[in-house]
Amino acid sequence: MIQALPLVALLTVQLIFGFNFAASKVVLEHYPPTLWGAIRLLCSALLMFALSPKFVPAGKRRMDRDFLKKTFIYGLFGMALSQFFFMFGIKNTTTTNAAIMNTLTPLFTLLIAMVMGVERLTLRRFAGFALAITGAVVIRDLSEFRLSSATFLGDFATILNCLSLAIYFTLSQRFLKENSTFWATGWMFLFGAIVLFAMAWRDAGGLFMPGLDGRFYIAAFYSIFLATLVTYFLNAWTLTQVSPSIVAMFFYFQPVVAVFNGWFSLGENPTVRTFAAMGLIFAGLGLGVSRKK
Repeated sequence: MIQALPLVALLTVQLIFGFNFAASKVVLEHYPPTLWGAIRLLCSALLMFALSPKFVPAGKRRMDRDFLKKTFIYGLFGMALSQFFFMFGIKNTTTTNAAIMNTLTPLFTLLIAMVMGVERLTLRRFAGFALAITGAVVIRDLSEFRLSSATFLGDFATILNCLSLAIYFTLSQRFLKENSTFWATGWMFLFGAIVLFAMAWRDAGGLFMPGLDGRFYIAAFYSIFLATLVTYFLNAWTLTQVSPSIVAMFFYFQPVVAVFNGWFSLGENPTVRTFAAMGLIFAGLGLGVSRKK
């Protein structure tokens, strides 16, 4: 069975991510997706570098060529491409489409891990994935799901976001175990920010927006500090504790967070179908993270 601390970390990540859809929508009313992705990664990198002397011993702050090469590769897939496709996707598709397609992340992760020989598919793991993905899909109002020319690019970008994260989860695990997770994540943020700024150079003139209101700054703080720095660091740390597919599998918890958010914030009462879907998700997670005695 998964240990308590990684479990708390994974649940915390999904709680934060579950509210990030709304925060990102607010920010993207003012900033182009790629530029904002670069800003949030750069701010997170600078914060982590500033805090590193307190949390990372000098001997573990590597800056050799091999370290920088690997953090660039992992930053490209796990930060830059993931951020770009996520932001572009959420701006150009519906929330329902994005939520349903995000269920592909754990599946992609498991498939890549199996191909690489990192994990094997057991009957218990298969059953857990089947239950969780069923619950994650059923919990949404499928009548709102649309595959149309209007959302095609956003839907495709969301799928590429899932694939980028899956590649990052699988490839980076060994590297993160061998190095300071905090220090490595800071460098991945930095390289990811550089790539996104290069992609967003046409929008650089809008870096400083006048007349931004308090609603924007709250959403921006949430997006940078919680939904970027905290979540990506916790994901990187949990990769040193559990398998990549288990880290990704907790993405199925996001729809549950969305339900409770709608219930308490918007007065959207959950239905019997909602509670049944939540039961499937929890059962799937329970099977997926448990080990046969």
